[in-house]
Parts: sequence; structure tokens; C-alpha cells
Amino acid sequence: KPEHPVLASRPHAAARAARWFLDNFPGDVAYAYKANNSVFLIGALYGAGIRHFDVASIPELEDASTIPDAQLHFMHPVKSRTAIRRAYHELGVKSFALDSEDELAKIVEETGGARDLRLYVRIAVPAKNSRVPLEHKFGISGAAAEQLLVKTRQVADELGMTFHVGSQTTTPEAYAMALDEVRKLIVKAGVVVDAIDV
Repeated sequence: KPEHPVLASRPHAAARAARWFLDNFPGDVAYAYKANNSVFLIGALYGAGIRHFDVASIPELEDASTIPDAQLHFMHPVKSRTAIRRAYHELGVKSFALDSEDELAKIVEETGGARDLRLYVRIAVPAKNSRVPLEHKFGISGAAAEQLLVKTRQVADELGMTFHVGSQTTTPEAYAMALDEVRKLIVKAGVVVDAIDV
């Protein structure tokens, strides 16, 4: 019963889990930098083969950009113009998330109309049995999502879709429901989607 917080670090366990995931998942595997950016943990994940990192702020971008061969994905759907400009022009970030036409316009303007962007439209999905639902915080749905997918397809080198089923979901069905929403939106929007970020 300590009186002060105790931090336990198990980078070897994280590395083992990362290797298993890399061996068993057919797509790219990204680590959410905000979860824990301890040099011990990042080093263990890097040693296991993780090269993609999901970042949500300029400090995270600056820190993660020091990792050799790292591919950074700026996945916070609301970013300042300065953050977009610095991410693209100074730190080489090509992947951005968005959930509004305003955000799309900012990304296009601040990257100078770049043609090498990987843009991920974040859709709102039901947070089934999630301890912290996020569908009302970020994400777009319905006809607005269809329209945003079409507009984003026109400027993106690669179009992706992303979603968050809510933090600490307690059921795998949440992912099945979310992927069904993704499928429906792709069909309704009539766009080719290059990637899905789960």
C-alpha cells in the first residue's frame, strides 16, 4: 500500500505483444504515441519492428520524428494551421485525419495543395459497451460523411477512413458494427478507399 504512485514498466512484454501483432496482422501496425512515450517502451517497440506511430500533437510529432525510419500519422481530427504546416513541411508527415470540410480545407491550404497526402476521414460509429464513448466528440456521419469522402478523394493521393469504437470497449462486436458503417459509407459515397485505420 504505497503512499506515492508506483510506475511499473514492462517493455519486454510490450515488445513480445508487438511482435505477435506484427506477425499476425496483415496490415501496418501503428503505436499510439500518447499512450506512453517512455524511451524504454518506444525502444522496445522499435526493436520489435514497429515503425508507424499515431501522433496527436506537435510535441508528440517533434519527439517521434527523432525515431529512425518512423512513419508518423497525425490522427487528431482537429489541428491548428501551424501544426499542419509544421507537420508537413518540417517533419515530413503525409498522413492526416479529418472529420470536417473545414479541416480538409486547412490541410489543403497549409500543405500548399500537396498531391502526396494520405487523408483519413474519421467517421462516427456507435460505441457499443465502451467505458468512454467518443462518437459525439469526433467523427462525421450520414450524408455529410459521404460528401466529405468524395471531396477528400479528389485531393488525396490515398484516401482512408478511420474510427474509434470508444475507449476500453468490452466487446469485439463494436468493431464489426464499425466496419459495417465503413462499408455502407463507401458504397453510398461511391469512392475507392485505399486504407482503413482501426
